[in-house]
Amino acid sequence: MEFNRTRVARFQEQDCSLTLREAVDEYYTINSHLFSRPDPKTPWTHLLVHHDIGHVFFGVNTSILDEAAGDIWTLMGTDMTFREYAAYVNTPEGKKLVKEIGPWLIIKSLIYSPPLIYKIFIRSRRMKKKWESQGYEKHMNTPLGEVRRIYNLKILEC
Repeated sequence: MEFNRTRVARFQEQDCSLTLREAVDEYYTINSHLFSRPDPKTPWTHLLVHHDIGHVFFGVNTSILDEAAGDIWTLMGTDMTFREYAAYVNTPEGKKLVKEIGPWLIIKSLIYSPPLIYKIFIRSRRMKKKWESQGYEKHMNTPLGEVRRIYNLKILEC
């Protein structure tokens, strides 16, 4: 798993012209070597879809540092509560995922993430409203850059 923040796809451009649907497709295509598109039939896979949509909306990739940034965005820039987030992490699948990442990468991301936390805190407070973790469907045919303008989201630069 890569550590550094890098731009790997168009959805990481602030004014991305892809629709949210196209950007999500791009996200799954560039990550096909890591995982397949989840079918939201179980509570866990339903959460994974919302998590992946958040990656696209907030413009973060799947490096460990961007995963940390995505988690911070989730806690500060969405309507998901800390309790809901903790329930997600504490599922058997969530625990397995944390174990697969490994303690060293988690510790390393904690060491390098304070500047991200600060930037995300400021940017999340400037958003017009929080991203609805389960209300993204209405934006699927809207260009991603426009969706970000609706929310006044300024993504992190790579």
